[in-house]
Amino acid sequence: MMKKFIIKICCFFLVVAVVDFFSGIVMRYMAEHARSGFTHKDNYICNQLKTDILLCGSSRCVRHYNPRIITDSLGGTCYNSGQDGNGIILSYGRLLMIKERYRPQMIICDINPEFDLLEGDDNHRYLTWLKSHYERTGIADIFSQIDTTEKFKMLSNLYRYNSRIIELLSDYLIPVSKVRNDGFSPIDSKFDKTKIKRHSKIASQYKVDSVKIDFLNRFIDESKDCLLVFVVSPRWYGMDSRQLDYIVNIAKKRNIPFFNFSNNPKYVHNDKFFRDGNHLNAVGADEFTKDLVSFLKNLNNRNYAKTNVYN
Repeated sequence: MMKKFIIKICCFFLVVAVVDFFSGIVMRYMAEHARSGFTHKDNYICNQLKTDILLCGSSRCVRHYNPRIITDSLGGTCYNSGQDGNGIILSYGRLLMIKERYRPQMIICDINPEFDLLEGDDNHRYLTWLKSHYERTGIADIFSQIDTTEKFKMLSNLYRYNSRIIELLSDYLIPVSKVRNDGFSPIDSKFDKTKIKRHSKIASQYKVDSVKIDFLNRFIDESKDCLLVFVVSPRWYGMDSRQLDYIVNIAKKRNIPFFNFSNNPKYVHNDKFFRDGNHLNAVGADEFTKDLVSFLKNLNNRNYAKTNVYN
């Protein structure tokens, strides 16, 4: 009886291994041949993208920065590599892969305190889009920094896609994309006050996340041969600037230009520019991009000690 039981257990794990192996092959094929959406965008960024001006950050980057306006004003190519729900950890990993083949001249990083600086969420979430690139140079180190057990989980091919299987299937099967060829995804709608969700954190809760800060500094080091610019794009309800203390200090210390539009009176509580409290609509994105470009045009030297901040 024991012998039969052991044989059944072995057969079970063998079947699981075979299913995992071949399912992983199918998932990878669909990811590499996705015809639309963020799956196609991720594949392009990590394996093909060559751009002079790289935009990176969270959904606030994806929705707020129009590469066409930047290209028309500054020249060169521009691509928006922002990703919904992500921040500096993913941006760092993607920058490593981009620089394997090309060095951007300028990198504009949209800073979102929740995703780039502060404690409060599980950093595992930022590994989702890096799982399928685990073997690329430097990516495994990102995983080990966040969780040493990830190297064992990555033995499973299905694990690399398990959190985005539905999106992967959709992006592969339906050739309808909400992402422009330059990575920009504008929100073509009017302001919806039901989407306003103001955070209630007090200043004592603005604690920096040591893991995020480590990757932020790695990102800065990796950008040392580029012109790196930090930007905080507009918010409808503004922002308690104490959330940004760390980025303000590191920008001054490392001579990095920093532009904070979060409390710019032109945008705060101006419904015509927003979709919700955190995201500009298409009209607001174009207006903000034009305003940012006017600052970028003045970056004609390397003395950036004085930052532009709307408190």
